[in-house]
Amino acid sequence: MSGEQGHPNNPEQPQQKKGLSNGVYFKIMGYLLTAGWVGFILAASGGDSSHPLFDYIFIVPLAGWIIGMLVARVIAKKSGADRP
Repeated sequence: MSGEQGHPNNPEQPQQKKGLSNGVYFKIMGYLLTAGWVGFILAASGGDSSHPLFDYIFIVPLAGWIIGMLVARVIAKKSGADRP
């Protein structure tokens, strides 16, 4: 009956917390920055596609993603990490 009280019969094993990999965190950060940039451009231009800032609504995030992928590749090569 002691096993039914919520305590296992085996001694507790230290559980390893499985967190997200760094790559996932960088992707989430990239998504948030992209959404923030698009939102900023839409707010600043008022949704008017003839506004000068509207020209950069997709170019800046695209450049950011490309640069981010290159930086990630360099960091992965330096650290010797394998691709998941």
